Order: sequence, then C-alpha cells, then structure tokens
Amino acid sequence: MYYQKSKNGWVLCELSDRHKSCEKYSLNADDADRVEELLAPVFGERMKKEHIMISYDNWSGVYIMNIPGFGSETSDKLIKEIFIYLSQRDI
Repeated sequence: MYYQKSKNGWVLCELSDRHKSCEKYSLNADDADRVEELLAPVFGERMKKEHIMISYDNWSGVYIMNIPGFGSETSDKLIKEIFIYLSQRDI
C-alpha cells in the first residue's frame, strides 16, 4: 500500500482498487466546501474531465478521489498534483 504524508496533514494513499486518494483526517464536513473552493479555480475543469470528487466521511475526513469505476493513470497523476498543491496550503 502506497502512503505519503505532508507536513500539514494531507495524506496521499493507494486505495484497494490501486488508484490514489488524497485525504486529511482532521477536516470536517464543512471543510469539504472550503477545499472545493480552493481547488476549483486551479483544477476544476480537469477534475470534471477525470471524474474526481471531493467528499467527507468519518474515517477519512475530507478526501479527494476518482468516482469508482473511472480511475485511470491520468486521474491518479492529477490527484498527486492536487496533493502537492494542498501540501503547500493552509487548509
């Protein structure tokens, strides 16, 4: 299992389907909208094209992953790019 953690708490990991997810456990449901507002101007169109969603659950906190069944090498690269971007932001 692949796992990388940034200094500000974002985690890049590999899911059971071998595709990537970017997560931050300490965020809550209200923070998902803040993350989306931060990412939309920079990654919004690419996220739509690659079927990448932002959501929340009690175990992962806020997470960014592809919609199940739509994972690809391109979407994994974009999620890693988002992880690097968020790793440099205060959220």
